[in-house]
Amino acid sequence: MKVRVIRPGSKQNTDPEFMDHSARVTQSYVPTGMEIETVFLDAGDHGGPMIGHINEARIMSSAHHIVHEVMRAEKEGWDAVYLSGEYDVGAEIARHLVNIPVIDGGTVPTRFAPLLGDRICLLAVEDSLKPYTRKLLRRWGVENSITSMRTWNISLPELWGRRNEVKDLTIRICKEAIAQDDINVILPFCTVFTPFIVRPEEIEDAIGIPVVNSVAVCLKTVEMFVDLKIRKNQKMYPDTPYSVWGG
Repeated sequence: MKVRVIRPGSKQNTDPEFMDHSARVTQSYVPTGMEIETVFLDAGDHGGPMIGHINEARIMSSAHHIVHEVMRAEKEGWDAVYLSGEYDVGAEIARHLVNIPVIDGGTVPTRFAPLLGDRICLLAVEDSLKPYTRKLLRRWGVENSITSMRTWNISLPELWGRRNEVKDLTIRICKEAIAQDDINVILPFCTVFTPFIVRPEEIEDAIGIPVVNSVAVCLKTVEMFVDLKIRKNQKMYPDTPYSVWGG
């Protein structure tokens, strides 16, 4: 089973050390028998979410590039694609254009988290992302599952340089959510923070409640889709010619 993992960041403005590190962490959660390749986008110096304060416009600037990467994966014979960004970047469009499974890192973890508890705290990157996150939760029909939303408030461009702060900051945020909002599940909504910098089990050990590992959950979901030969829903995502996106 061959799976291409597509990151939403542009390789032109992402630290090469972080790109290598994130690929290694992703690899550590790969199920037996799965081969993966992690790719970053060729989106230029100013594309993607890894520069400036993150918001809907910054995130969606990657959509066109992600769609083309998904199309390329199918042409090259990959069995499935895992879009490892959380904010629905290009996933819905790509499902119209390819027949292989497209698993995105937003809907899968948000629908998995309620299996672990009934009071979920979503951890977003920055306050500037809250409006778009709420919009997505409504669109996905999971807004009632998320009891609270808290933020790290470290911008992605500065995060890798401040990675030594992430564990203590995350533990503090989670403990505040437990004490103030009676939270019983933590849903990190940025793989850059966790699991790429801090492993979810490190947070769980400190706070005593489940912390969703979106990378592990998504990779197991990809495995399930491929193993069960789940077909594309043609009524939901009718075939659309590549020419729509210049393919």
